[in-house]
Amino acid sequence: MGYLKSIGTAFIYTALLLAVITFLPGLPPDATFLEYSITPPTKLSGKLDINNRLNEIEFLHIGKLKGPESFDSYNGELYTGLHGGYVVKIDEKGIIPFVKFGGKCDGILQYYECGKVLGIKFDKKGNLYVIDTYLGIFKVDPSGNYQKIIDISKPIANKIPKIPNGLDVAENGDIFWTDSSTDFPLYDGIFSMFANPSGRLIRYNVATKTNEVLLENLAFANGVRLSKDESFLIVLETLASRIIKYNLKGAKAGQQEILLEGLPGLPDNINDDNHGGFLISLYTYIDQEHPQLIQTLMPHPYLRKMLARLFTLIEAPFKLMQSVYPNFYVERIIHAIGSFETLNFMMVPISVVLQLDSTGKLVDAAYLTDQTSSLSSGFIHKGYLWIGSPHNEYVARVSLKQAFPHLAQTEKLMHHSNLQDTKERPKTYSTTIKSPTVETAKPITKTAGNTDTSTLTGTSPKTSTKQEKMATPKLSTSVPSTTVKPSTTSVPSTTIKPNTTSVPSTTIKPSKTSVSSTNVKPSTTSVPSTTVEPNTVSKTTPTPKVTTATTKPATKLNTETIPKSNNKEIKSETVKNKVISDVKSENIKETNSKSKVNKQTVQNTQFKAQNQEHQSNESPEINNNDIPK
Repeated sequence: MGYLKSIGTAFIYTALLLAVITFLPGLPPDATFLEYSITPPTKLSGKLDINNRLNEIEFLHIGKLKGPESFDSYNGELYTGLHGGYVVKIDEKGIIPFVKFGGKCDGILQYYECGKVLGIKFDKKGNLYVIDTYLGIFKVDPSGNYQKIIDISKPIANKIPKIPNGLDVAENGDIFWTDSSTDFPLYDGIFSMFANPSGRLIRYNVATKTNEVLLENLAFANGVRLSKDESFLIVLETLASRIIKYNLKGAKAGQQEILLEGLPGLPDNINDDNHGGFLISLYTYIDQEHPQLIQTLMPHPYLRKMLARLFTLIEAPFKLMQSVYPNFYVERIIHAIGSFETLNFMMVPISVVLQLDSTGKLVDAAYLTDQTSSLSSGFIHKGYLWIGSPHNEYVARVSLKQAFPHLAQTEKLMHHSNLQDTKERPKTYSTTIKSPTVETAKPITKTAGNTDTSTLTGTSPKTSTKQEKMATPKLSTSVPSTTVKPSTTSVPSTTIKPNTTSVPSTTIKPSKTSVSSTNVKPSTTSVPSTTVEPNTVSKTTPTPKVTTATTKPATKLNTETIPKSNNKEIKSETVKNKVISDVKSENIKETNSKSKVNKQTVQNTQFKAQNQEHQSNESPEINNNDIPK
């Protein structure tokens, strides 16, 4: 009986203490706590239902970095921002530092979390715009020199930005960026979840160097992205599970509308899908069966106020100690109380990447249901979907064919990250230099090995079957030399153009043959060069004579040392349409076998050269001591 009485007494005193904390005026934090509501998140159905397309994930650089949250690429290189104010280049080989902002901050977390890059974006000129939530917004030139262009210590519309978060850059240089909260910094992010929304969408006018607030009272404004034609932008409200469309042009310019709401999770960052649409990551999954505590507390302002004040009172003595005697351990305690990372145990271990088309319509969804959670971004780069997180100590990626198969089929190679959908590299139709060979009129399809960046894709000539005795010698070049020095001797070359006359000719049909190259430098030796265009009929065909004598591969070609008598062995008839016919089958077999040997030699040489280049270009990794975790 006495035990129950003591429990009742403890409950009464606890309730009284909480009531005082809740209703006593003047207690921190200084924020608004009013009732508000949102559209509850709902489960997607049909083809958008839960799947496991992101589960076959690959982890890189485990334990060597902290918080690779956002990505962008330029000139084929991938960049990401990290804790500590770093921006680095990353690939399979390692981590290459690019820029580091400032030194120690003046904030409460001077050691553990000073400087944190939440968003990066390249413009067309290669300038990188970086938003560091503790330091401000910077512009970095291609050499790594930077300048601060937005100082977040100064008020904007009478309020100081506390959590600068996402950004995008317009064609004219204007910057659209979000401020998630005007009440709390990021290391006290939990408090912003209890208070009423205070996020904003802001435009920085590069001409006047002023900031203009476009939207306010957003529920933790996060990622922002301009449409391809810059007629509108979309901005994410993380806590409201909602996407807002803000019109920049047309009759509705300056007006906002709800694009999507009730999303099954907390939206974080936006990236391009390289086809005019958007990829939106959901930090964690939410539906009717998996509700989120913060959203269920929105209609209850007194509960939110009590929790915010309670956490503030617990944190207060440690902040006082940190101001008097700053040290790493006290800082860790402060971070553990206020950081979003503390709430990870409450998150459902499911993350989502949504695909929206150019109009904002939801068309696809890929889910991550194991191995990792808290997905903050999904970025397409070189056939992979790169996955970012503010808490992970690694970089993750999954094959784009696995994540979004329809995007992988039409993925376009990029040369500038600001466009994200540059044109596909055109196919180059060319012949390669091998020992002179002759082929029969039978159509032959060949497939070569994989190619590197210097490889050309071309068409394989296919002769007409109506003229069985006619054959076009295929000028190939597979000289197994490692280097062919250019020569100053000018030799006439012929170009195969569409045939407009009715003469016997061979029809060139394009094929998907890819031919490996071994870094052969341009040569103007006595070997005639030809340029083959697709779907054309040859008008003039250079036809070198073929000898049955065995020729040894030369390691170096130079026209100055070749005697003129060689012109008798290889001779080009360029005036009239004459071809070589009635070639003996024995010569064909002999030359084909030599061609295979030469091709294998070239592939071996190329493989060794690639290995040497890979070893010489291997980039240094950042030391663990250089990047704070």
